[in-house]
Amino acid sequence: MKIEKISLHQFFIFFNITYLHNVEFTKDGLISMVKNLLWKLKDQLMLRGFYKVKVYAHQKVGLFLDLYQLEEFEYEDSFDLRVFVFFDEKIYFKTKDFFVLPKNAPIYFDGSYFYCDVNYMDNFLSVVEFGSILYGKELYQVMSRWQKC
Repeated sequence: MKIEKISLHQFFIFFNITYLHNVEFTKDGLISMVKNLLWKLKDQLMLRGFYKVKVYAHQKVGLFLDLYQLEEFEYEDSFDLRVFVFFDEKIYFKTKDFFVLPKNAPIYFDGSYFYCDVNYMDNFLSVVEFGSILYGKELYQVMSRWQKC
């Protein structure tokens, strides 16, 4: 699990697939699980108010949560969520080490980093420490600059 506070009203949370047991990768199953997980973390992260939560789910990698506080409530313990689940988002692995990527997968290069779709990586959890994960807006910005190797 990785938690990053981006600003006073924005968080990024990553749940590794090994942390998630018996996950039902359906819309309702993920919404329920995300609400339970965030309810457990709300006091530690001091989550108060109304949040929009974007969930990017991948069965091989885990869950990526982007939390945005939309409204701050007057009451101290008030906490509510609106959860959006994205199943079909592309998720890529970004690394400087070409040799950790699979040999028979499409690999892209932007001058500094190599990129590979995690769907082609059988050993993803064993190489995750050699790079980072891209998805959403950040990925689409990089895609405009890269070329196929």
